[in-house]
Amino acid sequence: MKKLFCLLILLKPLMSWATMAQPVPIPEDQSLSPQIELAAVGVGTVNYGRTAERDGQGSISFSDSSLLVGASQRLYDEAIGSFTFGGVTTDAANSANNTSTNFFIHQAFVDYQSASWEFLAGRTDNPSAHLVDFPTIRGDDLITLLNPLNPLSNGENTEEHRYSNVVSATLNQNLSYFENIHVQHLINSVDGTSNTGINSAGITFQYLAPPGLEVFDRVPSWGLSYDYININSNGTSGISQIGAGGVINLNESVTDLIDLRLLDILSLGSNLATFQNISDTFQADSNSTALSLRYLNSPFGKGGYQIALTAAYKNYFKVTEANSWGAALSAVKRLGQGFDLAVQYQGQWRNTQLAAVQSRGIDYEQSVDVGFIFNFDTIFNQHISPRRNLLNQQHQYIPN
Repeated sequence: MKKLFCLLILLKPLMSWATMAQPVPIPEDQSLSPQIELAAVGVGTVNYGRTAERDGQGSISFSDSSLLVGASQRLYDEAIGSFTFGGVTTDAANSANNTSTNFFIHQAFVDYQSASWEFLAGRTDNPSAHLVDFPTIRGDDLITLLNPLNPLSNGENTEEHRYSNVVSATLNQNLSYFENIHVQHLINSVDGTSNTGINSAGITFQYLAPPGLEVFDRVPSWGLSYDYININSNGTSGISQIGAGGVINLNESVTDLIDLRLLDILSLGSNLATFQNISDTFQADSNSTALSLRYLNSPFGKGGYQIALTAAYKNYFKVTEANSWGAALSAVKRLGQGFDLAVQYQGQWRNTQLAAVQSRGIDYEQSVDVGFIFNFDTIFNQHISPRRNLLNQQHQYIPN
């Protein structure tokens, strides 16, 4: 018995080592909880008009309404890490049917920001889609004229032109000049069996005036973009999209701003000489030129208003009888913090062959929208200042 007791004494350190707890992770400082940001845009309008979706009927629309949530944290190297997630209602949501196409996940990305670099991966805005933002009520108003188009879209969801899966790296100089290189997976709704492989790559260069001082800069923003899209259809291996645009302040004023916005989008590389479906209209060689003239009244201590006229023209190089032009006249009156009354008339004319596949044979689509828009952005546990707030990820009907 004495020998057994001595043996247990000798084995006790080994038994303790065998049952030793696993090493625990380096403890985090619980006081440094992440900064949380919540933002939303609500758009509700009554509209009436003759379009491909509504031929002489009135309707109620809440499309382009969105909700986003984000979390940000200061990193050990003084950079900022963040995650953003959100969705937006689509045109399909205006029908009384609840389907999977009513709500579109348009933001779901992780972001790293240092003083000079930014790296982003996930679902977010097409990097070339914001060279110039136009003052229309919704981001998809006149979208075939004002935005670079996704040639892999079947046309049922306009959000496929505005958002994609992106990995990008952006270098900046003094937060004024930005060089962005990116690869994308553009959503392919034409081929439902397609994988999630990378099908686009591009670069952008942009100048932005210092935040808050845009009204004192004659040219507060301008930029260039180039994207190559691999499509491998209709005898075409790839399409090049080139964009150039900017904003000119005609009257540099805090209270009475007048600006001119210009954008040109050139698409080359397609062999299409006729349209068989709506997707062909997104692929064919074309040039689109758009401009807007805007007056923004911002009196101190009172609700201001905005009046804007946006117009655009698009022609196809190889397809005859396929030109298009459109215009939108909008007015917004501020009723309170983040709450606006909005009115807009928009019309778009298409030549015969284009109208046959893009607007169900209606040569001239037109509609009037009247309604309210509410947006807010609030931050909890604020202790850092990321480069952008969540509302920057939304269409700005009163653009900066």
